[in-house]
Amino acid sequence: MKKIIHIHSDNKFIIDSKRFSGDFFDNKLLILDTKNSNNEDYHDKALFFDPLPDNLNEILAIVNAADLVVLYNLDFFKSQIVNRVDQGVRVVWRFFGTELYSRKLHMYLSTKSKSFFISKLIKEKVKSSFRFLFQEEMLFYKAIGRADAIVCVFKEEYEYLTRYYRHLPKFIPLSLDDIPYAKEIDFESDYPKKNTVVICNSRSHYNNHLDILELVETCNLNKKINIKILFNYGEENAYTDKVREKASKIEKAVLIDSFLPAHEFIDFYGPVAACVNNSYRQHALGNLMMALNKGVKVYLNKKNPTYTWFKNEGLYIYGIEDLKKDLETGQIHLSKNEIAHNLKCFKKLEDAYSKTDFHLQIMQLLN
Repeated sequence: MKKIIHIHSDNKFIIDSKRFSGDFFDNKLLILDTKNSNNEDYHDKALFFDPLPDNLNEILAIVNAADLVVLYNLDFFKSQIVNRVDQGVRVVWRFFGTELYSRKLHMYLSTKSKSFFISKLIKEKVKSSFRFLFQEEMLFYKAIGRADAIVCVFKEEYEYLTRYYRHLPKFIPLSLDDIPYAKEIDFESDYPKKNTVVICNSRSHYNNHLDILELVETCNLNKKINIKILFNYGEENAYTDKVREKASKIEKAVLIDSFLPAHEFIDFYGPVAACVNNSYRQHALGNLMMALNKGVKVYLNKKNPTYTWFKNEGLYIYGIEDLKKDLETGQIHLSKNEIAHNLKCFKKLEDAYSKTDFHLQIMQLLN
């Protein structure tokens, strides 16, 4: 068996390591955090280290005894690990998105969103133009060069990224047939849907909330439709204050502030008719897959490579430009036949991106 060390720093994605479970691999978790109530499920299953320079050598000793290290989100501390790991250890970067997208923030914010992040956009421009002056940037790009493979979900995103980053490592698609949150619609209990539209998945500025809220505010909203805005995690700032202010002026809108536990969220989309994500980048993919499996009508921005991927795979997906008309006419539901079609497309995806094939590609990398 090949020994794999999985290095995490976000509790929400630790479960992602389960894709490697099987006969080929001996998997160990290493969590860059202190033990606390949020990660108590892993207190006896993982090694814990604070992401501090004093701990780097001890972490490297553990990693260097493995065949493969998988890093979930390539941040500054993980970049330091990658750049010092022995050459005999293979390195897989489980791409989350923010590592690259945040370095070209100007491409993913709408005009309304940009006005709240002027200083960030200026800093991004300076770092991009004078990368060699910033240690964090130099170490990050050096770590990309050291990685043996990048794992993300679909080739359309990888091809999109290669337009702007020419030296990305080999692409390995993530398996899709062992997703714990993919609970399919139960037509007896989840259909017909209520007249509910969900906006976004978090407080993240990548959602470009203000554009959608203005659309809702100015359209002749069908009286039967209710709006729910998922706003239950992410940092607070002037942007989120403005979103709250805007949402409070929409009579039919309810802002969901409290974080929903996984066992509750898995059923959240059951009664929901439609959801809207105005991100220009791959974002909240697990959220979207959960919604689609529950028969939800999904609206995405056409700039988003996820829109291209879903359309290429034959799913019924709608553009943001369709939203105004549908909110006014009440056409926010998928039919049973359309839901069945989307579920069939998902089944094809699961067959095409199986855990077995994923394991074989990882083994090829190791051999």
